[in-house]
Amino acid sequence: MRKLSELTRQELYDLVWSTPASKLAAEFGISDVALGKRCKKQNIPKPSLGYWAKHAAGANPPKKPLPPPPDEVFVQAAKKSVGMAIPLPAYTESAHLLATELIMKLPKARLDSNKRADLRLPTLPEVNVSKGLAERVAMAFHVILNGVESVGIFFRKSQSAYNGGYFVRRYDRLYLRIEETMVEPDGTTIRRASWSQSYGSHPSGRLCFTLKSEQYGAAVEKEWVETDKLSLEKVLAQIVKFIRNHFVEAHHRRVQAEIEAKQRHIEWERRHREWQAEEAVRLQKESEQKHLRALASAQQNRIDDLLKAAEWWRLSRSVLEFINECEQRWKTQTGELIAEQQGWLTWAKQYATTVSPFQAGYPDPTRDGAFDAGAVAFGGPYPTTRSFPLPPTMPKLPPLVA
Repeated sequence: MRKLSELTRQELYDLVWSTPASKLAAEFGISDVALGKRCKKQNIPKPSLGYWAKHAAGANPPKKPLPPPPDEVFVQAAKKSVGMAIPLPAYTESAHLLATELIMKLPKARLDSNKRADLRLPTLPEVNVSKGLAERVAMAFHVILNGVESVGIFFRKSQSAYNGGYFVRRYDRLYLRIEETMVEPDGTTIRRASWSQSYGSHPSGRLCFTLKSEQYGAAVEKEWVETDKLSLEKVLAQIVKFIRNHFVEAHHRRVQAEIEAKQRHIEWERRHREWQAEEAVRLQKESEQKHLRALASAQQNRIDDLLKAAEWWRLSRSVLEFINECEQRWKTQTGELIAEQQGWLTWAKQYATTVSPFQAGYPDPTRDGAFDAGAVAFGGPYPTTRSFPLPPTMPKLPPLVA
């Protein structure tokens, strides 16, 4: 059976509704709980507790249809219209928990040089507004949260104590900053106070919203400033729409990246199979050449053994003739051999005998002659050889010095 991770959503749905979960989990080597988590993650419904009992009794209980995959549900929901404007709720209305936390924390935040509260908490967006705008900012945050959480985009706590929280879906993030714009004495609006601002500038009472894909070092994704022509209600609608579209586009990019990664993997597997086939051919040719070399070496070694054996035999005969000549000369000179002469003759004859190939049982026709190379199995075992040592008389020796 294929691995669980290799099954399509439809294939897993079909298996879940054709085989009890305990048996199916055992076939995949996992627990019922792990199988259930897999189905929940892919939004695959499972049979109820009494489904298989009814099935065993001969009934035909209905199957729950396979709903669209979670990502498709998200995209469909995120693309729904949010309208041109989203009104702020009444302050008496139950606010989102994070919006309530913002109302509580903002009045306690330290003030900057422009008398604006500067709030930086990992559970909330970065906020820099006058404390009198606390409820208005919190309700605006409430509207944004409700507009994106309903489709599966959530605001999460930052892992750093110095960064604000962020909207997230899967691995994509959007950091939110809410600040109050400043007004110069000439009526010019500036987004953020700086060292170059004019004396007499003051908070405008209007909000600016900034969304970034990264907290630091990234260009601003989008910025909205409340104006006479662009009300806060319209700004909030645009922000909710932007956040939704951002994560929809991120989803499409991720899907496209997965498709391209799969195509690269398929291409890699194809090239790997080609390489394996080429490598198999190369190794086969290498083995065949090695086999031929082993056969040729065995044949050559047998020829070499014949030549070396013949030379050892000739050397043995020459030594014996020399020994006999020495014995005859001594007998002619003294008539009788003395003990030293007799001992030398005995030693010399023993050595002459040992260098004879006959002493090693050579030749043996069954192991020292020609052989049928075609009868030798591929890869051996190969015919044995004697590997006689090279006789000292076979190399070309320098002439004897008189």
